[in-house]
Amino acid sequence: MNSPYINDLLWLMEGHFIESDIDLSLYWKEGWEEDFQTLSDAPESLEQVVRSCKSHFLGCYFEVLFSFAIRHFSTLTVLLEHVQISEQGKTLGEIDMLVETPEGELLQFEVAIKFYLERPDLYPDHWIGPNKNDSLRQKVSRARSHQLTIFDTDCAKTQCQNVIKDRPIKTCLLIYGRLYLSLNNSSNVAERIENTQFGGWVYASKAEALFFDFPCVMLAEKPHWLSLQNFTRSCALSTTKLIEDFNIDSRPKYLCLWQGSKEVISTPKYSIFVVPDTW
Repeated sequence: MNSPYINDLLWLMEGHFIESDIDLSLYWKEGWEEDFQTLSDAPESLEQVVRSCKSHFLGCYFEVLFSFAIRHFSTLTVLLEHVQISEQGKTLGEIDMLVETPEGELLQFEVAIKFYLERPDLYPDHWIGPNKNDSLRQKVSRARSHQLTIFDTDCAKTQCQNVIKDRPIKTCLLIYGRLYLSLNNSSNVAERIENTQFGGWVYASKAEALFFDFPCVMLAEKPHWLSLQNFTRSCALSTTKLIEDFNIDSRPKYLCLWQGSKEVISTPKYSIFVVPDTW
């Protein structure tokens, strides 16, 4: 069995984007698959880098994986990473990553990992995060109007002049993740998901169909929401238990679903968010 970090790194390199300004696969090294297999056979270097990350947040975990992928499997040279731009003691923003292509072009990456659930009634903010604190539209707008304009400021140009040397910079927004369709009005959850590239979500009181259609249900645990392999655990769920659990912890639950036997666990067939009825 692969290290869960290997599985998540491969998922990242496969390019599961919600929003992307560049085809990053063009910059993977020729024959990178062989190097990746070598890492998979001996993942200690990746595991050490991940464990050195002090934060338990999903975003920080993803940033570590992204940095590792760029540094070890791409033709890009990292010039700056997580550099804060300040003016008179006030932080104006942070540069996620500035890289140089083999041709000498500068690319600024703004990177994020996001999972958004469909709420048609909230249009145009109809793709929202599980905690409801952000939306896809807001995220993209903020990134393009703020984070990706940081090099337009004089202080950023001055602070990073020894690196950029007056060269033009191409800005690139890279939002990885998944989108989840509302399945609350679907009579056949399996069929609804089968015909889409998206995941899905349901209210707890409407989740009974999940347990009817899928004999194997597992709970996906952070930070391994990417490849959905290894870091999951079996959970005996019912609609009643879900509602009871949400009375204690209202955070949405992320489930992996299989239609096969519990004894044959591989990559899940589907992924589903179940949210409290008050969500």
